[in-house]
Amino acid sequence: MLDLFISTYIIFVKQDTLNGSLVAKEPKSMAVSSPEVIRHILIGLGYLAPEIDPKPDLTKFAPWKRNNNSLTDDATEEAIKKFQKQYPQKLVVNGNADVETRSVMEDTVIALQNRLKFHGFATNAEIPKNLPFYGPATYTAVKKFQKSQGLTENGIATIEQRQILQQPTLTNKPQSQPQIKLIDLLSQFKKNPQNPSYIAALNNLQQNLPKDVLHKVTNKWRGTNDQNPEIVKLTNVFIFYDDNNQNHRDALTHLQSQITPAISQAFLSLWNKK
Repeated sequence: MLDLFISTYIIFVKQDTLNGSLVAKEPKSMAVSSPEVIRHILIGLGYLAPEIDPKPDLTKFAPWKRNNNSLTDDATEEAIKKFQKQYPQKLVVNGNADVETRSVMEDTVIALQNRLKFHGFATNAEIPKNLPFYGPATYTAVKKFQKSQGLTENGIATIEQRQILQQPTLTNKPQSQPQIKLIDLLSQFKKNPQNPSYIAALNNLQQNLPKDVLHKVTNKWRGTNDQNPEIVKLTNVFIFYDDNNQNHRDALTHLQSQITPAISQAFLSLWNKK
């Protein structure tokens, strides 16, 4: 499925030094325009934590919730700053999705798409040239790449993964990192909730996850939408989890989606400790 191309025209004006009038430059087509598009790019490039859409439109978007609100919330501004810090020669680190930042976002997504096509994970028919939108085709191609390299298949191309794609050739690698399946570990925990290894692993997981992730887990667990909730303890999530409770299932699903291979490895080493 073709990535959705969302474009707008930005007219740049400058002061005419001869007569003081405003002179319009040629318009530049900008695919990176709406807040929801910018957020999906930030998620896809690994700068903003995703939230899975329970009913995604996979013909047009990657399976992350769409948010078209202004880009002024703390999590989005911090994600923009993280992106800007990767390009200190080009961008000012201010948390604003200004024209320069959006232009570099375009270039970054196009470069990613080109490398995915170079290595055979997508075709020009799936991702036409110069369509810098992180949509379902890019998401799917990234997952194919991740599978070939034994990486977590989440469709998010972090800077480390984009660096791997810069290599002239890739060698397929088996899945090397153990993966957490929280729903399976819950049954183990229920049988022995006082196991110190289980408690240590959950406490370690709580310490290693970003606050914005824990905030979302907390809100999903409680069915709330607080900006700064009192974070739920993951040990309590395991103690009180009820599979018949939709809020609990949503919280666990989101928690599962945020666990990186490195965090997973540390967690399981503690969980399985005798």
